Amino acid sequence: MGVRITVQSLWTEANPSSFVYEFAQSRVVIGRSRSADVQLPHTAVSGSHATIREKDAGYVLVDEGSTNGTRVNEIRVVPERPKVLRNHDLVDLGGYRLTIDVGVPVAQTMSARLTADFARRILAEQLAGKGKPELDAELNAIQSGPDERVDLLPIVKEAVSEPPPTRESRPSRPRQSRPDTEPPAEPVKLRRSEVAVYALAALVIASSIIAMALLMRP
Repeated sequence: MGVRITVQSLWTEANPSSFVYEFAQSRVVIGRSRSADVQLPHTAVSGSHATIREKDAGYVLVDEGSTNGTRVNEIRVVPERPKVLRNHDLVDLGGYRLTIDVGVPVAQTMSARLTADFARRILAEQLAGKGKPELDAELNAIQSGPDERVDLLPIVKEAVSEPPPTRESRPSRPRQSRPDTEPPAEPVKLRRSEVAVYALAALVIASSIIAMALLMRP
């Protein structure tokens, strides 16, 4: 069981080819130098950019203090701090995208000759139209030259939740308080003329009652 690394170059304008590397060793060096196990031919990649190592029955990735950094699943890793790898993890470094599969059966381990051949073919896609002598000279210059600081794709940041928009506070209108029971009505005051009328009516009624009572006596 080992690790499989599928490499695509983002420096080519055409659809890039996929280059598959398989390793059964405990440490895999990814970089620009001739001694790297995965040679990536661009000065945005450091000589020994990152390593993949066996650890606790799994694999971790370590950025070896590279100039332009390394990302795993779009998140920049801290240099020299191991990052646990899982199947189908995406690693971005120096303008290359690597798909990592760990704990897989290895059919053919990489040789130095095959590694160098892959580097030349990757560079040929990046420099479309160049002949073999030009490619060899360019590859030699890249592998022996200094690192180039490059602004690569931006690191995706975690979404920050924005606070809800503030609403303008409006003063509330005061409400008139209504009592549960209405106050008792004031007593009605009668005029003198009205009092005289009521008194006369009462006198007439009383006289009628007395007259009827006298007539009904035997």
